[in-house]
Amino acid sequence: MGRTTRLERLDRKLHRLRKIEASYRHWIKRAHDELKHETVDRDRAEKRFEKIRANYTRKIEKLQPKIRDLTVLRSELKGAEG
Repeated sequence: MGRTTRLERLDRKLHRLRKIEASYRHWIKRAHDELKHETVDRDRAEKRFEKIRANYTRKIEKLQPKIRDLTVLRSELKGAEG
């Protein structure tokens, strides 16, 4: 089994974090779609959507600096390698 380079490990980690961020955005979009189709209790649906949106937005905001730092580190490694 071959060794993985630091750049490959960074690529895998970035890919994983971006997939997590995309899933958070998907949950927000899904909650918004549910809100649009809610006809019975609109106020309750709006509260539920806001709660979900706030939760996942907070998670995204925590994740973005990590992605940004790893992207910068990756570009530095790629520049030093290339």
